[in-house]
Amino acid sequence: MTKGQRYTLDRIEDGFYVFLYYENEQKELVIPVTELSAELTEGDVVELFIEDAHYTVRILQEETEDLQKKVENLLEKLKNKK
Repeated sequence: MTKGQRYTLDRIEDGFYVFLYYENEQKELVIPVTELSAELTEGDVVELFIEDAHYTVRILQEETEDLQKKVENLLEKLKNKK
């Protein structure tokens, strides 16, 4: 299998996963929930593989945890500015 592209799951909306490209959050990828067998939650960092019009996803646990910590730290900083 070839190397996949990294995305962050931004949201689940109307039966679709809406991913943002990991390096450039301007690029979106929308995939029907039914196309992926994995159970994903918002904020998951994943590697997506597309082969013969089929999607395979691998959750990148370490990157997901790192991203969650960054978000929590930013929220804490915002709360402390008040």
